[in-house]
Amino acid sequence: MTDNNPKGSLFVGEGVIVKGTFEVPEMAVVAGLVEGELNTKEVLVDTSGIVNGRINAEVVEIRGEVTQGLHVTNHLNVRSSAKITGLTQYAEMSVEKGAKLSGELRVIDATPSAGSYSSSPTQSYSSPNPSDDE
Repeated sequence: MTDNNPKGSLFVGEGVIVKGTFEVPEMAVVAGLVEGELNTKEVLVDTSGIVNGRINAEVVEIRGEVTQGLHVTNHLNVRSSAKITGLTQYAEMSVEKGAKLSGELRVIDATPSAGSYSSSPTQSYSSPNPSDDE
């Protein structure tokens, strides 16, 4: 249909709702709503995107919302508009001012495969200003 969508990728557009477990070989971009688990190499949850489920990936950028946590084996980039709840496991993370994180943060060993759950010390974190929630 179009050739600007790379092979092995998933795009969930704004206003689109999908449910289930998704195995995406390359990249997933979520601007709509995903209800379920997303297993992929790279993920971008855009500002209008919501994942009501878990994300397992190597590289993740969150601008929208993730409600049941993440397992990121390489780098997690949390933008200022992001809202993440649940268990967040990551090898490396950067967080912009204004991002909202609540739940448990756990540093893991960096691996190229999203299947490893080797972990080290646990930290709990909640937004310092709960009144800032929308």
